[in-house]
Amino acid sequence: MPTALVLVKHALPVLDPTRPAREWRLGAEGELQSKRLASRLRAFAPLRLVTSPEPKASTTGEMVAAELGLHVSPVEGLREFDRPVLPLRSKAEHERENAAIFADLNRPVLGVESGRDALDRFSAAVGAELAQTVVQSLVVITHGTVISLFVAAHNPVDAFELWRELACPSFVVLDVPSFSLREVVADAA
Repeated sequence: MPTALVLVKHALPVLDPTRPAREWRLGAEGELQSKRLASRLRAFAPLRLVTSPEPKASTTGEMVAAELGLHVSPVEGLREFDRPVLPLRSKAEHERENAAIFADLNRPVLGVESGRDALDRFSAAVGAELAQTVVQSLVVITHGTVISLFVAAHNPVDAFELWRELACPSFVVLDVPSFSLREVVADAA
């Protein structure tokens, strides 16, 4: 069983108003960030690396894996909070919608998945991946909303404030098996 769980928010995607957020891809800046992120994550070796299947996270993971000489696997349960196709939102609108997700975990705010549903799905996927990890650290490259929900479920932190703090890329380090928060690296670029 690993002693550290590192939850990483993906590198910077290109915001494409013609595609849903779950299909956004990294641009040149996100690719550079991914390479720099790899050097930050090297400190957690030996490590196992898994990602959300969404392109912005899976590409971040593939680039980190290439830099570290690792294999990476996408895991469906590690995807972001389920959102329908939406037009690009202003920062204020996006924050308002996410505040509502964190304020009432049992009510779907966008789409059909509630915050509780997303947390349960993500927690189950993390638990399954931890059970398969025999090295020191499990590194999960995923998304800000599910990271914040998970950390707040196990620690006395405000999920919305953590979500607001996490840049692309960033990460949190949790002790295993307690999931107590060890460190927040709000900007890992």
